[in-house]
Amino acid sequence: MPKGAASCMKFERFVAKRYLKSRKSNKILSFISGISVLGILLGVATLIVVVSVMSGFSDNLKNRILGANAHIVVNRVDVSPIDNWRSVSKIIKDVEGVTGVSPFILNQVLLNSQDNVSGVVVRGVLPEEELKVTAIEKFMVDGYFNDVAKPGESGNPTIALGKELAASLGVLLGDEVVMVSPFGKKGPFGITPKMKRFEVTGVFDTGMYEYNSTLAYINITSAQEFFGTGDIASGFSVATVNFDQAKDIAAKIQSELDFPFWSRDWISMNKSLFSALKLEKYAMFIILTLIIIVASFNVISMITVTVKDKKRDIAIMRAMGAPEKMISSIFMRQGMMIGFTGTVMGNILAFIICTVLDRFKLISLPEDVYFMDRIPVKIEFTTFIMVTICALLITYIAGLFPARQSAKLDPIEALRRD
Repeated sequence: MPKGAASCMKFERFVAKRYLKSRKSNKILSFISGISVLGILLGVATLIVVVSVMSGFSDNLKNRILGANAHIVVNRVDVSPIDNWRSVSKIIKDVEGVTGVSPFILNQVLLNSQDNVSGVVVRGVLPEEELKVTAIEKFMVDGYFNDVAKPGESGNPTIALGKELAASLGVLLGDEVVMVSPFGKKGPFGITPKMKRFEVTGVFDTGMYEYNSTLAYINITSAQEFFGTGDIASGFSVATVNFDQAKDIAAKIQSELDFPFWSRDWISMNKSLFSALKLEKYAMFIILTLIIIVASFNVISMITVTVKDKKRDIAIMRAMGAPEKMISSIFMRQGMMIGFTGTVMGNILAFIICTVLDRFKLISLPEDVYFMDRIPVKIEFTTFIMVTICALLITYIAGLFPARQSAKLDPIEALRRD
């Protein structure tokens, strides 16, 4: 850079800083400058915090869903039983990218305890295979998931219940529940419901109320015997090497099995939910950006008032040969200093708020509504960078017009009036 250009830049920066300093004669400028910084600070901090919370909600929900569910689910289009499930399981395992396959039987039943009765979805699985495709073991709050593979102390088959379901039934580990299926045997007095006792050997908490209150796990052989289906499976839970590649791997499985099998990845099964969260995140970003835009009007006011207050200085600089570009640059720098200061302070405030929300449970949420008991926060530096660029760009655009107007001031007219 030529020395002359560097000197001009230093001069512009020096004058811009001087105009921002407080003086007894221009307290109004200091006040407007402070309000401008505060407005941008609050706008930037609010935008970062809200986007981080929205990202936290999406990420937390994704982890909860993938914790209790597999990356891919394979079943028949007509949801009919799969007789040759062992050979189908082998075909799925051989697909590139698949790390685990767990057959399951899914059905709806009633669970009775001494205190209550509840309708639940019972899932019959092979525990050792289920642990390869879901993270259900880490959600166990009482007992071990593998315990559903063996009979209980009473000799009855075992069952693992969701936390809310166990609470509503009023049962603990070692207690018994009666499973009732409406599809029983026909007798002289109509259909007799089928019943069987199960011993509770595990309680899990996925963090999602829907699963905790309606889901129960039993061994797949116990499910086959209870429902009288024989050696069949309803479908398969599939784990992949990377959940982000689930869609492509699901397509490979679909091509290997072909009709009448249906392979769905976790994204397509929850498409409406995540689409709504994504749309809400973008909508909140756009709406809260308006706060920064409103704050930028203070920058316009500040530059305009400064130009009016410094007419004599501008006239003298113009008379001494300062080009229009230099005068405009001085006031643009003034506006950008305000924007930069507010943005940096807003980033610091947002980081502090996000860190506090992440580490401390300051606000409790109803689990049955939000699937979580606290406000989740995901601190991403890409969010900070994106908001910073957005805020500085808005400040730059806001300062363009008044800065250009300052350069058009007639020095002779300004000195004559002064």
